[in-house]
Amino acid sequence: MVSASEVVKKLDLQPHPDGGFYLETLRDTSILLSKSNLPSPYKVDRAVSTAIYFLLPSGSVARLHRIPCAETFHYYLGEPITVVELNERDGRVKLTCVGPNLLEDQHPQYTVPPYLWFGSFPTKDATIHHDGQEIKVTGRDAENHFSLLGVTCAPAFQYQDSELANRSELIGKFPEYESVITLLT
Repeated sequence: MVSASEVVKKLDLQPHPDGGFYLETLRDTSILLSKSNLPSPYKVDRAVSTAIYFLLPSGSVARLHRIPCAETFHYYLGEPITVVELNERDGRVKLTCVGPNLLEDQHPQYTVPPYLWFGSFPTKDATIHHDGQEIKVTGRDAENHFSLLGVTCAPAFQYQDSELANRSELIGKFPEYESVITLLT
């Protein structure tokens, strides 16, 4: 099996500001969307869509953040990841496993709706009790335990729109998930 550092080198991935490694592979400028034609959460003009490679090694997380566009994860290689969504509108918390094993309720593709708080972690790194109140983190070798995914955003991702979560604010809104929020912030 290929190692995480070999994948990073082969695909020329760079450190991602929210955690893990990435490379933008597509910024579709065939259609340009003006900020004036988009809902208010969009802060700048943008392309119609973007796609990246995203590698998340064991021991790393993709920090909780939100963006105004839908974000679709596509599983490619390695181990599954768990995507955590926090919905302020209805108070719901959702955990979705993105990976190759359909018989274990993993999804090879999953879309996070616009403007929800979300982050992710390697599924086998942590065990979360069903009520979200208890989390057990397991240390593993990041070279041999990682996830490689594709991530597509439409409309296109722009860093100006990305908002990192404030730990204390989210714990105030989702107190029963304090351990998960702490892990991802």
